[in-house]
Amino acid sequence: MNQNKDNNCIVSKDFNGVRLDYWLKKKIKSSNYPFICKIIRKGYVRVNKKRVDNSFLLKSGDLIVLSKKILIEEEKTSKKPDKKFEQIIKSWVIYKDENLIVLNKPSGIAVQGGTKIKVNVDILLDHLKFKNLDRPKLVHRLDKNTSGILLIARNLNYAKFLGDKFKNRKIEKKYLAFVHGVPNYKTGRIEIPLFEGERKLSTVTLYKVLKSSTKDSLVLIKPITGRKHQIRKHFSLIGNFIIGENKDFIKKKPDSLNKNFFLHALELSYKNIDSENFLFTAPLPEYFIEKIKDLGFEFDEISSKKDFLDLHNYQSIEKIHD
Repeated sequence: MNQNKDNNCIVSKDFNGVRLDYWLKKKIKSSNYPFICKIIRKGYVRVNKKRVDNSFLLKSGDLIVLSKKILIEEEKTSKKPDKKFEQIIKSWVIYKDENLIVLNKPSGIAVQGGTKIKVNVDILLDHLKFKNLDRPKLVHRLDKNTSGILLIARNLNYAKFLGDKFKNRKIEKKYLAFVHGVPNYKTGRIEIPLFEGERKLSTVTLYKVLKSSTKDSLVLIKPITGRKHQIRKHFSLIGNFIIGENKDFIKKKPDSLNKNFFLHALELSYKNIDSENFLFTAPLPEYFIEKIKDLGFEFDEISSKKDFLDLHNYQSIEKIHD
């Protein structure tokens, strides 16, 4: 974005009915999607003198005011990634076509930057342009310590397509986790509400126990809603926190904390633009495979147990475990 340009903009007829984030991408061509969401969230973009969200639909004649603080944010995020990480992030690619890149993100790597985070997926996306001119775009996130499938859109149109899919819950996700102890029910439907500030949010997480020992359990998980930290919070609230969980999600400190975090985004599926079924599976980290072997469970057994059927048999869990 050019600092000398007028920061007051009138929406033209060409952008009538278009989302604000799409308009901003056209206005600030060097930006990526997380950056656009960030400046909207911080209130650096106003429509008709009001704060709005990134999905706000513009009308011809709307007045958009861009704060000069956007330039400061651009300077913060304009650092080029270290070349030494190019081969590393390319080694995480498990699928690529003209619209999409699928990564198997390792545990310990943040998706976006933040305080004390120097290396993250977002800053490395320039290394995934391949032959494209456009910079790839993040469309969703995984927690820093969660490993597994991460979708990256290679153009703005596909970013919008996937964004709508996530928003409308048209993308099915399955996770594999080791949790502390043994859940009270072999198959459960956790419906404990979560809070975002003062807002009470409805949530649903399905799970089934694949194998248990006296200390922990291997669990397959299917989140129906997609709230922040939903899986981690739900299993902590029912008294079966994820092994390797940090203190923020544990009410009672265990005898020892595992240095590895055992939550993996195993599988993701959806219907592509041409109605083709897309299904991606991310290989497990070595430490996860070793723990499965220690439990006496064959990894190949997971494939035959990935369906969530007979939902009427899933026990509803609506109360926090004491």
